[in-house]
Amino acid sequence: MVTGLGDDGKATALATVGWKKLELRPIVFVPKWENKEGLESKLAKLLEIIDKESKTEKIFLLGISAGASLAMNAFMQRLDRLEKLVSVCGRLRFGWSRDKIKRKLQENTLSYLAFRESVEMLEKNIKYLGKVDRRRIMTVSAKFGDEMIPRGTSQLPGAKNILIPTIGHLLSILSAMTANFEPIRKFLVGESSGLD
Repeated sequence: MVTGLGDDGKATALATVGWKKLELRPIVFVPKWENKEGLESKLAKLLEIIDKESKTEKIFLLGISAGASLAMNAFMQRLDRLEKLVSVCGRLRFGWSRDKIKRKLQENTLSYLAFRESVEMLEKNIKYLGKVDRRRIMTVSAKFGDEMIPRGTSQLPGAKNILIPTIGHLLSILSAMTANFEPIRKFLVGESSGLD
């Protein structure tokens, strides 16, 4: 699980406490977006975790907000080691809201060097991701709007793109990890979610 901007992992760990009952063991990776390291170092650390964990267990990858682009970049480099990927309110490409205030918020998030590099890498390489592998991806977006991530930047053609009945960025993330987690769980374990 790859965290977003400003998330030190504590909130994510708390939001996923109930997953253990579902026989899912979250491993939280905190990229430390605020430091000066570029994308290469953060991606290498994530790939190292994937390589280690995939030796003994079936691995799913989940990226939250800014963490979604990093997770997607790792997924494309480890297609043979990862089962599925879920992007929760994540920016997968550049694009802006028309509202000036929302646009300013969105542009500010991309002032983080590694995050901008991650989105750039993803935009460059996503065209090489085949149809079969796209079906192993789920994107989760807020149905009633997200001030940080415009819906058009959070969905991926060919993936399973779902909307949850929420508004706002943080609330939607929390909801996806708790009250609206069932569609994600069913996607990961291979059941039909009913939210097609």
